[in-house]
Amino acid sequence: MSTAPKPLDLVETGLAHHFAGRHDKAEAAYKRAIGKNPKDASALHLLGLLTADKGKFERASQLIEKALAVDPGNPNFLHSAGHVLAQLGRLEEAVSRYRAALEAEPDRPLTLSNLGNALKHLGHMDDAAHCLARAVELDIGFAEGWSNLGLVEKARGAYPEAKTAFERAMALRPENPNFRFNLANAEREAGDLDAAIAGYKAVIAQNPTHGGAHMNLAAAHKVAGDFESANASLQFSIKALPPDHPQLAELHWNLAINELTQGHWQRGWEEFEWRRKMPDYGGPEPELAIWGGDLLAGRRIILNHEQGLGDAFQFLRYAGDLAAQDGYVIYRGPKSMGPVAELITGIRETIAFEDPLPDADCWAPMMSLPRLLKLEADAKFARERSLSPDTSLLERYRERLEALSGLKIGIWWQGNPGYRADRERTIPLQAFQALAEIPGVQLVALQKGPGAEQAAEWPRDVPLLDLGPEIDAAGGAFMESAAVIDALDLVVGCDTALAHLAGALGKETHLALAKTPDWRWGLEGDSSVWYPTMTLHRQTRAGDWQGVFERIKALIEERSAGHG
Repeated sequence: MSTAPKPLDLVETGLAHHFAGRHDKAEAAYKRAIGKNPKDASALHLLGLLTADKGKFERASQLIEKALAVDPGNPNFLHSAGHVLAQLGRLEEAVSRYRAALEAEPDRPLTLSNLGNALKHLGHMDDAAHCLARAVELDIGFAEGWSNLGLVEKARGAYPEAKTAFERAMALRPENPNFRFNLANAEREAGDLDAAIAGYKAVIAQNPTHGGAHMNLAAAHKVAGDFESANASLQFSIKALPPDHPQLAELHWNLAINELTQGHWQRGWEEFEWRRKMPDYGGPEPELAIWGGDLLAGRRIILNHEQGLGDAFQFLRYAGDLAAQDGYVIYRGPKSMGPVAELITGIRETIAFEDPLPDADCWAPMMSLPRLLKLEADAKFARERSLSPDTSLLERYRERLEALSGLKIGIWWQGNPGYRADRERTIPLQAFQALAEIPGVQLVALQKGPGAEQAAEWPRDVPLLDLGPEIDAAGGAFMESAAVIDALDLVVGCDTALAHLAGALGKETHLALAKTPDWRWGLEGDSSVWYPTMTLHRQTRAGDWQGVFERIKALIEERSAGHG
């Protein structure tokens, strides 16, 4: 007569199936063990790990927490709980679990590495580096630990240390192309473009379908100013990768950006349509027929917001073209943008993404308008002033600014730090002191959010009216900014949404650009194809804002003399 298997036997049977990849049988064995003993901590923990492997992290977390309720100090359970919480994005909780695991067992390299990764994502770079350095000290053969340490050092800007860590990882696991890829990324960020290009080519030779290496190779060529090689690399990649490759759309998008940067508008706009296949690129698309560019003749069209707020000011200027076709134009986007979008020429109505769709005949992504309108030459992009501020707000700020004497210049210096190129476009506030030296000039700060804290370090004896903290606090995004800019004489700033707002207002704008600027500003020249009242001031050497502001200062000195 056979006896029923004991819970321990079931757990061991489950483990055997688990290690052999027979996950369904492993799951059945773990569940039978839990059925016999609902407090079988090992079975709960292992079932939690199996559930996490299936991507069901919320359920996995619940199972592992039940195991911890039975055995609260078990370092394996605590480590697993931290891992699953990190997958759920609950990083603070994950850190707490990892630290508890290390209290129980301090010298666990994998736990130290995972804790370091969580701290990195939370922005605690010094603590992250300490944890990862300890992990590889305990296990010098821990290749992933060395690579993770390299990523943290790269994020800290410690490029020699990052290079050393990546090289250790590569020596331990030469078959892993991602370690070489990480090293090439660090070399590119450090400015060693030749080494980065060689590195990306080595990764592609090892793994021809490595989409990141293909894209970053093209990006390195682009930063080096070699657009021919950048385009050739992208075109080769597009042909080399299978049609279902997850990064194919992004490769096409990168090719579009290169073509647009060079002013190859027709090819660029066609490739640019691939952006809609990239995950989370734009807002939710309405279930309507998409407009094909034919005459609207009284039809109602929804323009769907996508990407940044500056993009809205740049591309919604063409709502006036649609209105000229007797189109009824409805803007659909973030709720905060509704009030300012209503001020744009041609827009008759605004709705938020979360609102029910109104009656409409068709829709278009707002950034597709140049292609749909067949704008394929530099001379076709400019529009006269396409936005006028709220009259009551304008009157309020005109009265306030009238108290200032001389030439009134609005300034801003930083955008969203989450943007991938923010470090290149951001300008130290101190660079604007060159403008304050011009006799008869009064600077007005428009900076809000990150970067605004620099205003506290501005010299007390140099006049600066800081409006940033008080504008746009109520009534919708950019409503007060639009009024302030319109009431000023001119503005100077970096490449952010405020530059596009000033251009849409038709205000004299001096835009300070990085050596390799965003695609919409092209590669040369001081005029913008988009905004007739904007002057572009380009770095001649990467990071050299002093030279840029010397040129801006010279122009404004002439302007100020005329104003006086």
